[in-house]
Amino acid sequence: MNLTILIIVAIVIVIIITVATILSVNRAYAYKHTVDEKPKQNFQHHDD
Repeated sequence: MNLTILIIVAIVIVIIITVATILSVNRAYAYKHTVDEKPKQNFQHHDD
C-alpha cells in the first residue's frame, strides 16, 4: 500500500513539473523582444 502511494505521488510530481516546464517555455517563446534604436551621433568637429 505504501509503495503504491509513493509511486502515485511521484507520478503526480513529474506531471506537475512537466506542465510547468511546458508553460514556461511557451511563455518565453511568446515574449516579444524589442531592441532600442541606436542614438544618432553627431560627428561634427567645431574648432573655436
